[in-house]
Amino acid sequence: MRVMKCSALISVFFSGVLMAGVTDEKKSSPKDQLPAALSEGRNGVIVGTTGPLAIHAGLQTLKKGGSAADASLATALAQVVECGGSYVSHAGILSMVYYEADTGKVHYLNAGFNTLLEEKDPLTIPSGGKPSGRTALIPGFMSGVQAAHDRFGKLSRQEVFAPAIQLAEQGFKVSPMLARFLQARKAVLSRLPETRRIFTKEGGTFYAEGEHFRQSELAKTLRHVADQGAAFMYTGAWAYQFVDAVQREGGKITLEDMKSYRAIWEEPLQTTYRGHKVYVPGFSSRGGVTLIEALHLLELADLPKQGHYATTPASLFWLMQISHCQVLDFLPAKTLKNFDGLDLTPASRMKRETAAGIWRRMQDGKWTFASKFRMEGNSPPNHSDGIVVADRWGNVAAVTHSINTTLWGDTALFVGGISIPDAAVFQQAAIQGAGAGKRLPDPMCPLIVLKDGKPVLASSAIGGGLHQKTLQVLTSVLDFGMDPEAAAEQPAFLLPALSAGPPVGQVERGKFDGKLLEAARVLGQQVREISIQEAGAFRGYWVGVQIAPKSNLRRGIGTRQAPLPSVAEGY
Repeated sequence: MRVMKCSALISVFFSGVLMAGVTDEKKSSPKDQLPAALSEGRNGVIVGTTGPLAIHAGLQTLKKGGSAADASLATALAQVVECGGSYVSHAGILSMVYYEADTGKVHYLNAGFNTLLEEKDPLTIPSGGKPSGRTALIPGFMSGVQAAHDRFGKLSRQEVFAPAIQLAEQGFKVSPMLARFLQARKAVLSRLPETRRIFTKEGGTFYAEGEHFRQSELAKTLRHVADQGAAFMYTGAWAYQFVDAVQREGGKITLEDMKSYRAIWEEPLQTTYRGHKVYVPGFSSRGGVTLIEALHLLELADLPKQGHYATTPASLFWLMQISHCQVLDFLPAKTLKNFDGLDLTPASRMKRETAAGIWRRMQDGKWTFASKFRMEGNSPPNHSDGIVVADRWGNVAAVTHSINTTLWGDTALFVGGISIPDAAVFQQAAIQGAGAGKRLPDPMCPLIVLKDGKPVLASSAIGGGLHQKTLQVLTSVLDFGMDPEAAAEQPAFLLPALSAGPPVGQVERGKFDGKLLEAARVLGQQVREISIQEAGAFRGYWVGVQIAPKSNLRRGIGTRQAPLPSVAEGY
């Protein structure tokens, strides 16, 4: 069936830090159950899914007079350094939704991957486990950094890059998580001598937890970009090194690919929901369309009349069903023109009448990705990194960036200290659909929510279940008036398992009440409980900033869940 092929594609996105064998294998501990990480500030606040050193660098950038853009970019650059280029990369992708206080406008920046001009047969690109230069795409991250800084930066480019350069040059102690990553992937990281050299000491052994780790070659590259701009990576010396390295591995990237890349400023998509305006990425991304479609379906489901999904079987059933529409993102465009009798191309999915058509089919049990709701018998009634910043002037940045593959990828190629993602390894069909030299859509969905024209909530999410987690937090906040801190800590279902039939809901064992899950099964929603180890690849990690318009108080919010505890600072 058509949904079978997209299962791996959905789960691998942002799964770099959550791959099997690398997740935290310890059982849940009291520390895992701590309240949401939280920091408050009236002048500025920053929260991120990972990287305490990077988040602190972002706060210092705010204190120096940097804008929300400056702080988010300084943090993103440093996050890559802090994880050794494992699950985020300076040659990866970046998405930003930005509220500009001076104009009251919301902007969207797409710095995703471009496909290759010379890749004429993308379906033959080697799949996972087969190192190949053909799996490399045209990176967008650094072009996005330059575009965002040029438009919204207040500090110099050198000041924005300084924390990442210093962290790479002076080094830091290897964290327990990075040490686990290195041990799990040392075979891959040993494939090329230049890569092994980065992660091993003089004796040839890999760095271990607590040992001092420096990235001098990366520091040199970042300093060149700070001085020369992103051109150093797209038309300068790094571009030549990159093209040469990829072509030696059998890739088809050319200098023309690099020269033609541009980050895209695009009108964000928006919708109204319960008195709020929600702004999300534009049509060039998959994530924005999917979230707005889900909000339109939530309006029709009207969950407040039934109860919160964490306590009410019917609400859990419908919220899972609605989240399954994400599968549409990964189907061929020609399939969507007439799917179950509906036009489900992106522009049409934005319309409330299209959501109404999907909703009718869901209720009738005639929707491909839905189970029929049964009210009979004894049925009860009714990875990657995310950053959110608010600065002293009222600007707000919501950013997601990713390596878009497993840890370091299976090719494990480094150029000038920068890890090169093998993100084409699972996106062959999407590359063919996009066409040569075009932007590759992605499901990232940083967002900003406005009330009476002012931002009140901004968020970013990562992980295989980023869409599911975002949707659950939004319904808790916007439908039920829940504080975002409490919403972030609610039990959350994960990315579903896909099969020939309707998607199967997945939850981490012990997170939901067993009777609630059984009641949802009786209603028709298949649900399976999985272990904490299994859940890693399917979980979503959410961070956000809540802003009180009257008091100007900003609160950084996230979760403390291993292996990716959120980090927040404010002043």
